[in-house]
Amino acid sequence: MYNYIWNNKWREKINPKEVTLKEISKRVNVSISTVSAILNNNPNCFAGEKTRKKVIEIVEELGYYPNFLYRSIRNKKTNTIGLIIPHLYYSEITVDIELLESLLWEKGYHLFIGYTKNDLKKEEGLIKDFLSRRVDGIIFVIGKGKENKNNEIEKIINRGYPFITIGRFGNLRTDFITTDYYKGGCILAEHLYQMGYRNLGVVFGKNEKCDLSIEERKRGFLEYAKEKNLVVKEYYLKSKDYTSVEELIKDSEKLGEKILKNKNRPDAIFTSNDEIAVGIIKSAIKLGIKIPDELGVAGFDNSLSSILSPVPITTIRQKKEEVAKEAVEAMIGKLEKNKIKIEKFIEPELIKRDSTGIRPEILYRGNSRVCLK
Repeated sequence: MYNYIWNNKWREKINPKEVTLKEISKRVNVSISTVSAILNNNPNCFAGEKTRKKVIEIVEELGYYPNFLYRSIRNKKTNTIGLIIPHLYYSEITVDIELLESLLWEKGYHLFIGYTKNDLKKEEGLIKDFLSRRVDGIIFVIGKGKENKNNEIEKIINRGYPFITIGRFGNLRTDFITTDYYKGGCILAEHLYQMGYRNLGVVFGKNEKCDLSIEERKRGFLEYAKEKNLVVKEYYLKSKDYTSVEELIKDSEKLGEKILKNKNRPDAIFTSNDEIAVGIIKSAIKLGIKIPDELGVAGFDNSLSSILSPVPITTIRQKKEEVAKEAVEAMIGKLEKNKIKIEKFIEPELIKRDSTGIRPEILYRGNSRVCLK
């Protein structure tokens, strides 16, 4: 059933779905092309100000809305972008979605968003759906897994379709914007070294070996440590996917107790994310180990967990706002400037908090040295 608008001036019921340019031109007594030019702000339109005001007045009275489908067919452009993301978990989202949407809006583009929950079939289904809706381009946020197994992605890349990933695949070259996770690992290792920690440990989940972003932060940390001749021991959580933050912290706390009860325990531990770091800190507090004097702990992601932890965590902040800006610039470059190759690494930022500090026995602090790939 239609919601009709009662137009007092014309004394008739009007169905908004039936209002056309023809109807508007009839009421104003000008051509359809003139009405179209006025509504599209065509610079070649020579209609006078009086006519323009009259057209706008009738448009508002009749409740006219442009036929988006017709316009997109005519222009071969929908001014829409598809965004595919795995989920909305705060600590794992690598782009500021709200800013990305706002920036695209300023450029005249609307955003369609789809969530995959790391399900391959849903990924493929969303890509097909977006293509059927004739979106002008797709921004794909990579979730878990470093290997692309989505055949639809390869198809659209081979066709030259505007497609950008946030994050990288290990087995497929795409245009991408990504945090420089390798550099983030280097930055944390350098920080711990400068604070005087020499016997280090790293804690990761076993399943994280399949995640390129996790591998890169670990590789950066280990390579810097090797350069400084630091001792590093690797520890791993259970080989499972964690469905809740509580479960991850609980298992990290159990592992932390095992690590810290050892006589040759590390004097600083780097974890692949902030939630694992929270578990390590809780285990240290339970065992009476002072943080940061007796144990330094560093995480990654700058999530809410890093702030709400019993001891605020030193961590790495991904510049999600900059990722959003670069992703929009890259997509607009592809759509409007025919840019072909786009590969952008964005350096993350060290956030120093109470979980790390200068070791009491360190009287001399060596000069800072920038970590290079």
